[in-house]
Amino acid sequence: MNSPVFLYDGDCSFCKDLAQKLQSYNLKSNIRFQSFRDFSEKELREIHPSLNIQVAEGNVQMIADGRRYPGFFAVRKLSHSLRGYRWISPLLYLPLIPIFGMIGMNVLKTLKSR
Repeated sequence: MNSPVFLYDGDCSFCKDLAQKLQSYNLKSNIRFQSFRDFSEKELREIHPSLNIQVAEGNVQMIADGRRYPGFFAVRKLSHSLRGYRWISPLLYLPLIPIFGMIGMNVLKTLKSR
């Protein structure tokens, strides 16, 4: 799997909504958006050796250039190719932003699942 893939939980409404929104803004046609639930445990490991169902259930995942980016870091990696949001990408690398980003995503996921 050479093309980047953004994996989300197709059973999680927050994750599914987030993936659909990101896909609608995505400018790179080579990035695939797919529910990890479409894959077996073996197929997930083939995508990336550290990937399995338990890991994928916790956060969205971006696999690009042989690296796995979980949660906030997946969105940050994808942000470089999002229409209207590319200009904000560099700000996501400032100190403390990842901490706030991880907290924010967890809060939104918790609120959405209620």
